[in-house]
Amino acid sequence: MKVSHELPLSLLQHAYEWNDYDYCLPHLLDQSQQYKLFFTKAKKDKRFIIMDNGLFEGVIHTTEDLLSKIELLQPNIFIVPDAWNDSLTTLKNAKHWMINYGKSLKELGVELMAVCQGNDMGELITTYQTLIDLGYKHIAFNHSSIAYQELGYEDPLKNQMYGRMEFIRRLVEKGTIRDTYYHHLLGCSLPQEFMAYGDWKFIKSVDTSNPILVGAEGNRYQENGLTYKPKDKLEHYFEKDLSGQKEDIIFNINKFKSFIK
Repeated sequence: MKVSHELPLSLLQHAYEWNDYDYCLPHLLDQSQQYKLFFTKAKKDKRFIIMDNGLFEGVIHTTEDLLSKIELLQPNIFIVPDAWNDSLTTLKNAKHWMINYGKSLKELGVELMAVCQGNDMGELITTYQTLIDLGYKHIAFNHSSIAYQELGYEDPLKNQMYGRMEFIRRLVEKGTIRDTYYHHLLGCSLPQEFMAYGDWKFIKSVDTSNPILVGAEGNRYQENGLTYKPKDKLEHYFEKDLSGQKEDIIFNINKFKSFIK
């Protein structure tokens, strides 16, 4: 499983060392020239790049803006716009992007990826199958679907962790999962979740800033992971100097790698 941790500017020079590939947040291309230059160089260096659509960061891009950024970087994968817990809107967007841009972007070397969204496990499974029917061969599983709360743990983070695992398990059990396709894990609630995916080779990559954010707080992963999730997102630390927290961050990055083995 390839791993990428979104990094603040003060640590961006370590990206090639710490990350297997680079995960681009498109709104930051406008916010920081340093960030933009990093990704244009990563493209020239033939780094594998996945470009996000901005949903988790709460950024709404126009289609024209996203297309211009895709043309600029020509990432290996672009995650088409989705909607939280909304299968119908997500599928509508996925169909629109596949029909209108799928072929032309593929000619640029860009594959489209869609995210499974839904209000319950049944909707998530149906969304997955519909994305396959629409022609998607790159599919992402988000970490915080409302459907995961069906599991009933008192701790919502545990629901999110075990919920995604259960969703994927059901796809496998039903024979729905396409094990030759590319599957991506979007973010994480608790890092110990990734101990569970060693036998599922169809999961090709994950992105999460969790090791960075925990280290930025001056904390380290425990042997069995964490019981909490940092409240701040990468944006909070994006322009801050985290050199003083570097040792904690490196410790967490290495521990995370041990979880996915």
